[in-house]
Amino acid sequence: MIAGLRLGAVAAAVALAAFGTPAKAAYPEKDITFVIPFSPGGGFDTYVRLIAPFVQKHLPNKVNVVIKNVPGAGGRKGLTEVYRAKPDGYNIVIVNVPGAMVPPLVGQSVQYDLEKITWLARLSFDSYLLTVPSKSPIKTFDEFKKFAASNTVKVPSTGSGSTAHAMTKVFFGVLGIKGQMVTGYKGTKEMTLAVIRGDTPVGILPSESTRKYIEAGDIRALLTTEDPSDYPGVPTAKGIGLADLNGLFIHRLVAAPPGLPDPVRKVLSDAFTKAMADPELQAAAKKANRPFAPLDGAQAEAAVNQQLKLYLRFKDDLKD
Repeated sequence: MIAGLRLGAVAAAVALAAFGTPAKAAYPEKDITFVIPFSPGGGFDTYVRLIAPFVQKHLPNKVNVVIKNVPGAGGRKGLTEVYRAKPDGYNIVIVNVPGAMVPPLVGQSVQYDLEKITWLARLSFDSYLLTVPSKSPIKTFDEFKKFAASNTVKVPSTGSGSTAHAMTKVFFGVLGIKGQMVTGYKGTKEMTLAVIRGDTPVGILPSESTRKYIEAGDIRALLTTEDPSDYPGVPTAKGIGLADLNGLFIHRLVAAPPGLPDPVRKVLSDAFTKAMADPELQAAAKKANRPFAPLDGAQAEAAVNQQLKLYLRFKDDLKD
């Protein structure tokens, strides 16, 4: 009887102690820093500023998502800062793929590994277009192939090591044609104007920034890497049997440091998924002309691996 009373007292004391000790709060317990590895005002910056309040809204606890611009080294500075951070879910970053993929492939030193980083979501993508000036006699992709069979195809480029340069190399590698990169252009806008002027007969350009020139009648698109085609009458790479070019995009992805615990990854990935499905964000995105194209963490990782596999096939060509 006495032993039973003692056991009962011990149990009561343990229960009281457990009741008096507050349970550890679930993630997140403090503000989350969302790094943009580029200067304010660009496309990546715009997407983060659109979605950050809605990610904050859909987190299980009330914390802030704080935006931090860390420009430098073509996005590598900010990416490296987050890659090196503690994997606790309080530092995340938007990543340009293939932009972050190209430097190590061409032999540049980087301090991150995209195969080890934790992928959380995809926000959007931009497909690529094979384009010619509107005054070009080349009207279709088949006519382009005939032209390429007997000519060295000149295309504008921002220079070796850049995303545009590497992507064009991959594009032409898949097509199996000979191309000559005309360098010296500072960015996409300058390359687009070069195509319009006819400096080069062909350009490989991102759809998002080229659309207005197509609609204005300055440029003609012959092929797109997205499926289905967003341009009436323009064939898709998939549709003409160029499966390797299908899904060759600029991806805007969100990542966290390597080793992020799965429960934390799920909370963040779910918050991004819910944010992109939020009608209020969809309305804001439409107004800003910045559409979202959601993928969860696992799907984003698969998209990265798909592109990496393709770029590795042409690794030696990318260094020229």
